Amino acid sequence: MTTYQAVGVFFSVLGLLSIASLIVEYRKERSLDLHKLPLTGMLMWTIRITVGVLFIYSGFVKANDYIGFAYKLDEYFRVFGQHFPPLKGFFDVFIPLAEPLAWFISVFEIALAVALIVGWRMNLTAWLLLLMMVFFTVLTGYSHFTGAVTDCGCFGDALKLEPWESFMKDIILTTVLLPLFVIRKSIKPYPNGKVAGIISAVAFLASGIFSYYCHENLPVIDYRPYKVGVDLQVCTTEITEEGYPACKDWFPYFPDQSQSFEVLEGNTLMVIVYQLGKADEEELQKATEVAKEAQTAGMQVVLLTATPSAETRRITESIGWDGAVALMDETVLKTIIRSHPGFMLLQNGVILNKWHLNNAPTVSEMQGLMK
Repeated sequence: MTTYQAVGVFFSVLGLLSIASLIVEYRKERSLDLHKLPLTGMLMWTIRITVGVLFIYSGFVKANDYIGFAYKLDEYFRVFGQHFPPLKGFFDVFIPLAEPLAWFISVFEIALAVALIVGWRMNLTAWLLLLMMVFFTVLTGYSHFTGAVTDCGCFGDALKLEPWESFMKDIILTTVLLPLFVIRKSIKPYPNGKVAGIISAVAFLASGIFSYYCHENLPVIDYRPYKVGVDLQVCTTEITEEGYPACKDWFPYFPDQSQSFEVLEGNTLMVIVYQLGKADEEELQKATEVAKEAQTAGMQVVLLTATPSAETRRITESIGWDGAVALMDETVLKTIIRSHPGFMLLQNGVILNKWHLNNAPTVSEMQGLMK
């Protein structure tokens, strides 16, 4: 049994015990006052702490990389627009809002989890938790029964779940929260309402600042295959438990073969721009200057993009890019780095470091990483 399965069994048992305890003690006392329901009260504390910790973890991995979560929301909106043509215009409205929505959902999930643990305004908190779980159960259920979305993004890249696993998770958590929802008005804030409110507000503010920091500087924890220290020569060939390499879609293609070189040999700086037409021209020029300095210092330099060749030639000419250009799948480029443009430095295929454009590396900084 995997850790994830063990957690699922734990919450299933906890939910059933809580429902049974509430029914038995209510029939005896004819009251929802937790002071008269000792076993139920103990189980409610267990639910608040364990579900709260789970939601904090779920919110943290999304806040750590809310751009990745935004990609998943964007996918959901597009899929729903395709599957429900009369509502396509409605879902299209949310596509450009995917990033701010992803930020808010991840931060709100953490704050709501903290509010659950400290018992802040439990009538409101319990309603929000139940509505959130119903919402996500509908999403994951739709993914499970239609196969439209293969990963809900519930735990970001930290934990990949099959659609049926995500659906079962949400059903179990909804069940666990039901007895808590029933006795929500009997739960008192700890240590008191004012302090509980301050703690919940601080949790929202702190997680919001943390998430914004990750957005501007790259995720603090990188759960993706292309993390610092990974040897791409191994990652692109070694078969995982899933039956394929973790970096299975790593296939840079040089449209101009005269520029072609082996990117997994020597010192290579990669400038990654998944769509040149969507990048700011000033930022592209800044990235170009970094690349030119690296090239002057003797490093191999390549621009990785998914932009069609004709558009690539037009834009690279306008920004003065004179290095090699390679094409790669857009999803892979978005997975490699959460900056547009972004930088990745390789030495014989090993990822030495990655940089957000806001922290563009200097030549001396890159040379300091090389052996």
